[in-house]
Formats: sequence, C-alpha cells, structure tokens
Amino acid sequence: MSIATPYATALYRAAADAGHLNEVDGELAEIAAAVRDNPALARALTNPAVSGEGKRNLLTSLAKGSDPIVARFLQVLLDHRRLGALVEIQEAFADRVRLDRNELAVELTTAIAIDDATADTVQQQLAAATGLTVTMDRTVDPTILGGVVLRVRDRLVDASLRRRLDLLGRDLRAARIPTA
Repeated sequence: MSIATPYATALYRAAADAGHLNEVDGELAEIAAAVRDNPALARALTNPAVSGEGKRNLLTSLAKGSDPIVARFLQVLLDHRRLGALVEIQEAFADRVRLDRNELAVELTTAIAIDDATADTVQQQLAAATGLTVTMDRTVDPTILGGVVLRVRDRLVDASLRRRLDLLGRDLRAARIPTA
C-alpha cells in the first residue's frame, strides 16, 4: 500500500462527512496541478532548507479561497512531512471519488492515433467488463511500435510490440545455445 492511500482515505472520509466531496476534489486537483506543473514550487515545498513557516505561507497562498478541509489537509501534510506525496495523494483521492461515482478513468496508449469508433469500442468493452462508467484519455507513443498500453489506476496492461520485443530479447540473452 502506498503512503498516499491512508491520507487519501482520511481526506475522503472528512470531505464525505462534510458533504464537500466535489469541492475538495476540484480544489485539491488544482493545487496538485500547480505543484506538478511548477518544479520550483515542488522543490520549495519539499526542501528541508525552506522553513516550516515559509512552507506554511506557500500553502496558505495555494489554498486561498479553498474549502477549509483542503487548507487543513495541506497543513496536516506539512506537519507530517508528506508534502512530497501531495500529487500522489490527490490522484488516490480522485480515484476514490470516481469509484464512489461508479466511474473508472483509464489511459490508453497506442503507437498510432486510433479513430473515435475504435476508442469507443474499447471504452464500451471496459465499461461492460467493469460495470463502471469509463472515461478514457488517449495518448500516442510511437516508441511502443504497435499494440496498446492500458493503465487503470495503479495497474498496467502492456500489450505493446515494444514489450514483446523486450521480452524476446531477454529470453534470447538467457537461452543456452549449444556450441557443437
């Protein structure tokens, strides 16, 4: 279990009990995106040379206008020296909220762009298999050469040609070939 799970679970319970799931979900996502997209901010929040007061001021600024649950949660992360896990915690929290809504977010990576009809078919098959409403982000990564890579939460299904070639290469390197 990741360090993010207990924090995300505690935050989920607090937000659900207060009836503020949507607000906390959206605001925490915005703050996590700001940290993820700004390396200098991420370094400042995790740098031991930056004082606790300096970090507290940064967090206060980030959480300005946010739900009090979000502001208090950020302070808890600061107090427990877990600010470095903020993005991971936000992702775990968002997954828990989606699960509550019977939604499943998946990432589909293909070597070439697929048409909308094919993507819809994959999405419908996943929805039928899981019984959940599936949202799908599609990306193109030519380095996988062919096939697909599907990520669902922390699970990865790698059916790419690149993966198969890597496995074949490993098997060939490990094979003992008689020399006569």
